[in-house]
Amino acid sequence: MAQSEAEIGAHCALSSCNVNDFLPIRCRCDQLFCRDHISPDIHGCPLLSQSLPALTSSSSQLQRCAVPTCHKPSLEAYITNAQDTAGRTPALCPGCKQAFCAEHRESICHACIQTAPAIPVSQKNAAAKALLAKHFGSPSYSRSAGASSPLSDSTANPRKLAQHRQLSVMKMRHKAKPADIKDFADSVPMEQRLHVVVRQPGEDKTSERVFWFRKTVWTGKALDILASHYKLSISDTQPLKLLYIDEGTPMVLRTDRALADQIPDGASLSFSR
Repeated sequence: MAQSEAEIGAHCALSSCNVNDFLPIRCRCDQLFCRDHISPDIHGCPLLSQSLPALTSSSSQLQRCAVPTCHKPSLEAYITNAQDTAGRTPALCPGCKQAFCAEHRESICHACIQTAPAIPVSQKNAAAKALLAKHFGSPSYSRSAGASSPLSDSTANPRKLAQHRQLSVMKMRHKAKPADIKDFADSVPMEQRLHVVVRQPGEDKTSERVFWFRKTVWTGKALDILASHYKLSISDTQPLKLLYIDEGTPMVLRTDRALADQIPDGASLSFSR
């Protein structure tokens, strides 16, 4: 004979609730609670006032994200012994050495105050140029020291630079494909599109691919879409970053902002781990 609804689950032990929960959870105090009142501090668990080593150890493991306004567990929260780093890389910010949740793990997302000494700008520029040379090789338009190129001439004149970028975008429009498979050319007007050139690290210019996004797309979603095109995995241990490759230092784009707010139309993008 089938059980009636009243016989399934159990009533929450908190007198002010008493809801019949189909999947009740048993607390350490051996009472059943609904999911809203299972937290010991919410239902006034009597074991909170007792000095139980097991309870103290469990509470210390579930450390919160270091961002004061965030109440999510950090990426180190469920590690049995955070001091034991054998065979693993601690999920700590390399700058401030604190533990954060997945949402705030990037230094730009928690206003990181780095404890390491600042790297001189000249050294950063040299490292950035070496990174570009490693992944993309020497620019195809490089010439002798005394020679000039149309690109370098146009950058000296803001008006010519704007014309050069506009011409590049016009050429991109003819071969750009929608990055999101849900978008169609006849459903998104041209003025609402953001065109990008994407190249993987280590590939030459001939392997570049041109896509367009809606200008309302968030950078995090754009990163997920591009990662699926290039079959790149994204995980907490190996986060994938989207880089804006300009003439200067490559810039890591924030995933919590709109893509159109961080790059111009026709920008060049790449990936980094």
